[in-house]
Amino acid sequence: MSESEPFAGRTAVVTGAASGIGAALASELVSHGMAVVLADIDEAGAQRSAAELRSQGARAIGVGVDVSDPVSVAALAEAAYAEFGSVELLCNNAGVLLFGAIADSTIGDWRWLSSVNVEGTLNCLHAFLPAMRRANGWRHIMNTSSTHAFLPDTGHTAVYSATKHAILGLSLGLRTELAVDGIGVTTLCPGQAATRIMDSQRSRPDSFGKRAAEPFGTGVIPMAIEPQEVARAAIAGIARQDEIVFALPGHGQDQFRSQVEQLWRIADDALATHADLLPRAGESADAIER
Repeated sequence: MSESEPFAGRTAVVTGAASGIGAALASELVSHGMAVVLADIDEAGAQRSAAELRSQGARAIGVGVDVSDPVSVAALAEAAYAEFGSVELLCNNAGVLLFGAIADSTIGDWRWLSSVNVEGTLNCLHAFLPAMRRANGWRHIMNTSSTHAFLPDTGHTAVYSATKHAILGLSLGLRTELAVDGIGVTTLCPGQAATRIMDSQRSRPDSFGKRAAEPFGTGVIPMAIEPQEVARAAIAGIARQDEIVFALPGHGQDQFRSQVEQLWRIADDALATHADLLPRAGESADAIER
């Protein structure tokens, strides 16, 4: 089996797979010969998507999971290994979105976003990594962050963007940590994608308080890249062992590049401003203080 086509005959688990990017990832992976576990808090949706793939000859099952609940994620891992015997690719894709200024957001808003986007990723890693590390051969993890992790001005998505910064940081560190085990790690950073993410609160538990405002409605994001295009970019990046994969509409690529450059200028300007306060090569911090 070539390194450029590592998927055939292996098994993937994809969270957030009832629709959107997750469902597209599952569909793309089965087209490369993988068996797939489609996991989602929308259990009926996950099972429908899995049934559609099975009707096309794929090996696929749908499993209900609440990634914010370690017990639920442990049950997902048990179901995946019971059905297919191994898991070589873990796609931590489940995620939710809220809009709103920080001052207007509640602690419940943050806790919900964090419980799904950040703790959900960690719960899946803790459930699947032990067996993946004991295994041999090709293994890979893909965590879905966002282009929002690279924006100098996140607008009214700062709380959401903070969770995506956390996923990026976790993923970069994890890539280094797992290299010794031969496990690859890729961070997927989609931009505007035509998914139902603006309707994330359809699955928000009451325990996190009242729903936040939805100033842009709950429909599919307009003028966006299709989930299938995101999935194709992600799978190509996994096959190449890429560290980061960006997937955003063609009309937004130049703007995003300029935003990333602006973020770098902020850091570069800060370094230049404080250069006199930082020790130079061969100079101790004590010398600066004196």
